[in-house]
Amino acid sequence: MKSRYFMGGKNLKAAVVLSGCGHLDGAEVREAVLSLLVLDQQEVEVTCFAPDINVTQVINHKTKKEAVEEKRNVLVEAARIARGEIYDLKEAKAEDFNMLVVPGGYGVARNLSDLAEGKDVVTVIPEFERLVSEFFVAKKPIGAICISPAIIVFILSNKIGKEKNRIKVTIGDDREKLIEKLGGEHIKCDTGLSIEDEEHSVFSCSAYMRSDENTYSVYQGIKHMIDGMVKKINKKN
Repeated sequence: MKSRYFMGGKNLKAAVVLSGCGHLDGAEVREAVLSLLVLDQQEVEVTCFAPDINVTQVINHKTKKEAVEEKRNVLVEAARIARGEIYDLKEAKAEDFNMLVVPGGYGVARNLSDLAEGKDVVTVIPEFERLVSEFFVAKKPIGAICISPAIIVFILSNKIGKEKNRIKVTIGDDREKLIEKLGGEHIKCDTGLSIEDEEHSVFSCSAYMRSDENTYSVYQGIKHMIDGMVKKINKKN
């Protein structure tokens, strides 16, 4: 069945999940925009999604301090990046798309999950966990950027169980062994490159996990990742 989101004649379709707007409390804007740019370069049709929930902790990006009295909505904030063309995450279904891309930013760890709280047990919002699981079961490529590979690992490690091979991702260096704690295997990778877990169709790149990286290196890594995803889909087809 053809999705009501699709218009035009592009062959491949990507769901992009945004977690707000701004790296301290939402989606990292440059990672999101660069992802949209590369997908457009590859002539992949994009639909953006975000959860219709409140931003957990609003941050003033100038002062880096919490804006205690401000209340913002993740979907409304993410619409800034998507230029208004965005849908509630609850509406997203893997069957309508060829690939999933998740830019980073603290919104992934604060709005899509509570990873930022440092609890022993991480909680992921149900609609995001469901969507990631759907792509995984359908063996469709999942692309995770910056901190988002950590959440992907957590979701999928619970799916495959400890008896299976650990999901391989990168968040750059991972000196704190976060990926291992969440049940995955970390692969150190340069910012301008990405890695692919061929068995599980999970792609990842570190982007601004190395905060001193320049925008071009981040672009190169995202391009390397998305180009790899598209190549794998076309090869399969």
